[in-house]
Amino acid sequence: MIRQGLQAIVRGVLAVLLAAGMLLFPAGNAAARQVVDMVGRRIELPESLQRVYVASPPENHLACVIDPSLMVGLNLPLKERDLKYLPPQLWHLPVIGGFYGLGHTPNLEVLLRSKPQLVICWQKNAIDAHFDDFLKRTGIPVAYMTLEALQDYPRDIRAMGNMLDRPRRAEELAAYAEATLRQILPKVAAIPEAERVRVYYAEGADGLSTDGRGTWHAELIDLAGGLNVHEGDVEDLYGMEKVSMEQVLLYRPDVILVQDPGFFKRIFSSPQWRRVPAVKNRRVYLIPRIPFNWFDRPPCFMRLLGLKWLAQTLYPQRFHLEMDQETREFYRLFLQSNLSAEDIRSILENAQGGSHE
Repeated sequence: MIRQGLQAIVRGVLAVLLAAGMLLFPAGNAAARQVVDMVGRRIELPESLQRVYVASPPENHLACVIDPSLMVGLNLPLKERDLKYLPPQLWHLPVIGGFYGLGHTPNLEVLLRSKPQLVICWQKNAIDAHFDDFLKRTGIPVAYMTLEALQDYPRDIRAMGNMLDRPRRAEELAAYAEATLRQILPKVAAIPEAERVRVYYAEGADGLSTDGRGTWHAELIDLAGGLNVHEGDVEDLYGMEKVSMEQVLLYRPDVILVQDPGFFKRIFSSPQWRRVPAVKNRRVYLIPRIPFNWFDRPPCFMRLLGLKWLAQTLYPQRFHLEMDQETREFYRLFLQSNLSAEDIRSILENAQGGSHE
């Protein structure tokens, strides 16, 4: 049904444009630079790339930190609380939409009005074939990314930097990614299996949705050395599998990572949740989310900082990371934001453990 709906939208928008003589991107558009995208397709781009649309949040967020001045629109509206941590070039961009979750697609009319010179898509979107066909018929170049596993981020950041013709900036960010992986992963590998912390990832307003080990959405648990108590469905790209309270009790997690702030406020007063070891021992943590989530939804470049935070959270006796300083340095490099002590307190609020009675 989603595919049929998008096909109908594509046909309708193209019909309007053709009738009005508004096919804005003819195939003969001069191009002076060639790049090869991450699925091996050769793309011709203008020598001076100035206007880019990115169709999914993980890639959109990365493009925003490589060069925010290139962006012509956003997938989702920005929250007022987050603006101070984001480059001003993003503050007033139109919301074009994109491919994220179930049933979400770009607003094609808004996209065309933004006149992008390049569209970047995630290769795994099930409806990209129709969107790609639409872009071909309008003459807009489209490149594909394979941005997914955090360990591939150094490669992927450099690839996007090449697409955007910003290799120097991308190299700075890729070098940070490499240094982070070198810092964390060897120490994680040295943790004996018997000492691994059992972790439950609580999603949704009731905490009874989750993602299992080996999945994209919960990858950080594996990388930080936790044992995800839920096996999960690796093939489900959207995730958020429902579980029962009885199942969580059987899992007996040592740590709970919480996505929903409302649920975090309620978990310590719930008679059912108080029976879970993580709640009894007050090892429940609200995942930081300013300006983008450090863990998931979407799983983006913020996971590089999230990996440090989670490793420190799970194994404070092994990592000894100063998260205030780590946060300050990360935001300066990636978001070009200079944080005050108050900013850091706001970003990390409730992230260091439960405080609600």
